[in-house]
Amino acid sequence: MMEELARYRCVGDDGTELVVLDRRHVHVTRGDQGARRQLGARRLSLISGAAVRYIDATTFELVETGEILRRIN
Repeated sequence: MMEELARYRCVGDDGTELVVLDRRHVHVTRGDQGARRQLGARRLSLISGAAVRYIDATTFELVETGEILRRIN
């Protein structure tokens, strides 16, 4: 299962507004002592599913095209 941690409003090189999702894998196991959450890798992507790379706190890169995405506050 994927858990959404955050959504970042961004603008691309051409002025298009996009949303970057910050998600992580979560596996829930159930045992005698109750449920336990095991946290996995985080993943950045657009809502469309396109992979995004983290550059710094205000900048991302669209992996497929190299387009720079800047956060809008």
